[in-house]
Amino acid sequence: MNIENSKEMNLQRPSVKEVKNLVASLERSSELSGRGKSSKRVCQLFNSDRRVVSWKFQEWDYGKKNITLPCNARGLFITDDKENPQIVTRGYDKFFNIDEMSLTKWDSIAKGTVGPYTITLKSNGCIIFISGLEDGTLVVCSKHSTGPRDDVDRNHAEFGRNYLLNLLRERNVDVKQFARRLYDLNVTLVAEYCDDSFEEHILEYTGDSAGLYLHGVNLNKPEFVTWPMKEVNGFAQEYGFKPTMYFDLPDITSLKSFLDKCSHDGTYKGMEVEGFVIRTHLTETGQDFFFKFKFEEPYLMYRQWREVTKQYISSKSRLLKYKRHKFITNNYLDFVIPILDNDPKLSEQYMKGFGIIKLRNMFLKSYGMSGLEILNQEKIQELELKNATNDSDIVDEKTKFLIFPISVIGCGKTTTALTLTNLFPNWGHIQNDDITGKDKSMLIKKSLELLAKPDIKCVFVDRNNHQRREREQLFTWVEQLRENYLPYYTNIKTIGLSFASYDDLEKVKKLTIDRVLARGDNHQSIKSSVYGEQKVLGIMNGFVKRYQPINENRDPDNLFDYVIHLNSLDTNSSLINAKETAKKLHEKYPVLVPNIPTDEQIEKALERSLEYKPTTKKVVGGGGNRNKDKNRGKKSDKSKRISPVYFSANIEKKENIIEIVKKTFEGLNSERKSSLSKLIEEDRFQPKFHITLCHVTQGKNGAPETKQLWASYLNRYNSELEKLEDLPQILATGDKIKFKPIKLCWDEKIVSMVVQLSAVLDPHNHIVSELSCGNAIPHITVGILQDGVKPFYSNELCQKIFSNNPPPGSQCIDLDSQDIEAGICINF
Repeated sequence: MNIENSKEMNLQRPSVKEVKNLVASLERSSELSGRGKSSKRVCQLFNSDRRVVSWKFQEWDYGKKNITLPCNARGLFITDDKENPQIVTRGYDKFFNIDEMSLTKWDSIAKGTVGPYTITLKSNGCIIFISGLEDGTLVVCSKHSTGPRDDVDRNHAEFGRNYLLNLLRERNVDVKQFARRLYDLNVTLVAEYCDDSFEEHILEYTGDSAGLYLHGVNLNKPEFVTWPMKEVNGFAQEYGFKPTMYFDLPDITSLKSFLDKCSHDGTYKGMEVEGFVIRTHLTETGQDFFFKFKFEEPYLMYRQWREVTKQYISSKSRLLKYKRHKFITNNYLDFVIPILDNDPKLSEQYMKGFGIIKLRNMFLKSYGMSGLEILNQEKIQELELKNATNDSDIVDEKTKFLIFPISVIGCGKTTTALTLTNLFPNWGHIQNDDITGKDKSMLIKKSLELLAKPDIKCVFVDRNNHQRREREQLFTWVEQLRENYLPYYTNIKTIGLSFASYDDLEKVKKLTIDRVLARGDNHQSIKSSVYGEQKVLGIMNGFVKRYQPINENRDPDNLFDYVIHLNSLDTNSSLINAKETAKKLHEKYPVLVPNIPTDEQIEKALERSLEYKPTTKKVVGGGGNRNKDKNRGKKSDKSKRISPVYFSANIEKKENIIEIVKKTFEGLNSERKSSLSKLIEEDRFQPKFHITLCHVTQGKNGAPETKQLWASYLNRYNSELEKLEDLPQILATGDKIKFKPIKLCWDEKIVSMVVQLSAVLDPHNHIVSELSCGNAIPHITVGILQDGVKPFYSNELCQKIFSNNPPPGSQCIDLDSQDIEAGICINF
């Protein structure tokens, strides 16, 4: 291809009719509600009054056999001229990994494509499209956007454009002539902007390695047509772009051989690279066709380190979820957590995307190995294999077990537990009714403490766990506390024993009530002589009414490694259930139950369990002997702690926030002023300003890290909550936090101020490391512009703006302000 022959290239420009048909098809797809739906964004060009329309599709719609898209381009910009629309910018057709879809399976590649195969090194940055208009206007786009924006922290198109302008300036290239040449050629330059000073990814790009890597030149046509790599690199050399390494392989055999070798080595010529893009043609049509090969490692490991670091910075909790590389990731966390705790600035920068590679390299240097060396080291691979903890892991003599019953009172769980621990000397039994203190997690603490003993293989954690929240509580405590008692590489399997199914609930209710009444005072928490029969019936009915049978298809019950379903309806159910449990565990985990005990052994163990007499008295439901003195009765009533609704950072000086808003308002143009004027002119500011830090709904239904955060807040202010006699509206704690307003966001409904939080400090200015903000975007609801709108709409607005999906008519502007202090409060 002769790239100088612009006349020849111009002949390949699509007709106006062709582009109009494409736009009509895109418009129709934008009206769809589901599969194949397109969305558009009108973008103002940099330094121009011209506008273009960016079209995009849902990522999961590409490559589907049952979905036909108007265009398979991933990145498509068309002028907004209805009479004479032109394709301005066109990305590649979306391409897929080997084996990711039917077209990229090796059999399909062999049958459907033809050599040679061009192998290009995959760059690791953000994609930048470069093209031009007939008047010499330079067009620089990110994947789906171009032009000025104030709704994002980082405008990729703007940074890519600035780098390009400097590049052209250094080579004395006239920008208009350059843009005009791109227009005449009817092409889009596809480049990767790789620069750690702008944005870090996985691979390191600093100094001479940073820049715009040109890896494609596409014709601006509806169908995918792209230049050969020889021509692409020639263009890169001419204008100073970073060239993309490439080479050709003649046939499918040599291609597969090359990729197999790379996959085995984990590198290309000893270098850490993300992978390759393979460029070829379809056999039937001759059309350009791309697919990719990505190295899994060490990049999955690096990404995991990045994500767990961000999770730790956000939650200050090591209750983190990760399935792979547990051994080395725990070593990584051991190294970075003290650094992060002692350097708030580093944590702040990390959350903005800077310092990620530096922190990773610090750990690798301290460990004395590269990422590949770590993954290839036999000892670490052995530890990873032995210490893995997912369902497919090996269970061996070092594995420990916890048994959680799911039951109501009277199902025989304690009798079954005692029978089993009598049968197996290396089993332990911790009973919740023996724990009388206020620390509910003591149940798991004592269970893990017992499980940590060398001669204990399994612990029966004896509590009803009749509600899902109680089961979830157990799993959370285990993850949170296990490393305090056991080495972090210990493989723990959790087994659920379900004593009552939903179908049998009414029968179980009658049977268990009869059993509890029949045994009288032989129970720690329900004693007939203390409560009387009616009280016992009330307690039992309450348990059955609240009972939520196990459901292995939903949280948290899907966290059990194994569930055994038992029957509590038979007269001798404890004997039957002990036998069934031993049998099932022998089949599933022979390392735990090597041999099934004989009937005689089980019967003797049951007889010993029936000799059990409770020694600890536990009060249930605020009950007690009515003849006790009145003061004791009062104390018992007060034991029900008042629960907060949310924790907040309250701004004492309201005028500080209003001043920032008014100052910002004065600097806006008339269009933006008009959309915000209602707030100022009608004084629609909120009566008080606060930042919601954590809400009870996050504690109940949130992600594991927000549930842990809620628990940390409750634990932190436990003593204040216990002292309360009356229900206040709000309670100041004495702790504080500093924040910096960074953005003002608004639409016709609400005005919100996005803030950046520092660490929570106690009255002595010591960091309270376990507390942070549960919202992804901390903010203040400044004012409500439309009656009936609830303050929590602020959260929705901020999330949409920050996820690059702003509601129509919404606005966002950066703020330049100083730190402000707020007090941590409990709200009821």
